[in-house]
Amino acid sequence: MVNLLINSFGLSKQSSIATTSQFLHLKTDEKPLSVPTFLKNNGFEATHIHDIIVADAENTLKPKLKLLQDLGLSKSELGAFTSANPSILTYSLNKTLLPRILFLKSYLGTDENVLRFVRCCSSVLVSNRLLPNIRYLESHGIGGLKLKALLLQRPHMFNRKLSRLKEITEKVKELGFESHFKMYSHAVGFMSAMSKETWQRKFEFFKTFGWSVEDICAAFQTMPLIFSLSEEKLQKTMDYSVDELKYDEKYLCFHPHIFIYSLERRLIPRINLLKVLWSRELLKKDANLSTVSVLSEKVFLEKYVLSFREVAESLLKFCKGNKENPRIGTESADLKKAS
Repeated sequence: MVNLLINSFGLSKQSSIATTSQFLHLKTDEKPLSVPTFLKNNGFEATHIHDIIVADAENTLKPKLKLLQDLGLSKSELGAFTSANPSILTYSLNKTLLPRILFLKSYLGTDENVLRFVRCCSSVLVSNRLLPNIRYLESHGIGGLKLKALLLQRPHMFNRKLSRLKEITEKVKELGFESHFKMYSHAVGFMSAMSKETWQRKFEFFKTFGWSVEDICAAFQTMPLIFSLSEEKLQKTMDYSVDELKYDEKYLCFHPHIFIYSLERRLIPRINLLKVLWSRELLKKDANLSTVSVLSEKVFLEKYVLSFREVAESLLKFCKGNKENPRIGTESADLKKAS
């Protein structure tokens, strides 16, 4: 067994002898070797296998696993969780794991939120990057609920090198954001999720709309989320706005929130309904893509459907059919008759 542990699992001769001495009473190697085999197959390195095998299971491993279970991990999840970051079981419970979890809880508030965070980025539990990154963001105006939101929505950014985080905040500042701006933390979060290459490619893509650098920065300041949208979605929304509605390309620059909504399920059906109302002279006040896009479904129906009592039922039927096939946009027979 000593040679097998050395050759197959990379343990030193001294560690192998110490390990096998615990199993001298067994007649075969099958049972004791099942543990290192399992660990190796699940991504554990030789140093991790050694530390776990020679550890005092009752006093060392069990408390660590219990800590993770108390946090909310089920027994079935423990294997996958620890194999994704094997080194977790080799760190001190009282010096590293427990203090790190309590630190996270002081920002996230509940065990559920801490679990949500570590499920996404378990390596942060044993990383030395968490504290410096949090302190840096706090010193740049991101704290309280904004910091909590970033921890939950962008957990991986807290495992980045501090130098990269500094690059991101500097870039965000170059784009015109000040730390007291409402969207500042969102901008930092979205930029942290993209590589430099992706960011540059998306920036060049927006230029194809005829937008200047200043236009792009202004749109990003208003709605940072647009940089995370696919180029296909952005292009389709722009094409509809320019080709179908005859807006200028700059219209969406001034109203970038329009990009985030579904073209097929929200924008086109709503505009089609407005066209019907205009054609029947039911709508007296002006309305545009920007104003109707932001309304909740309830408010939109109340304002543009239910307020027209005589044809409300027909309008509702039109809305339903229009959502099922928004590109048609024709009036139903019932609506023509009612109007």
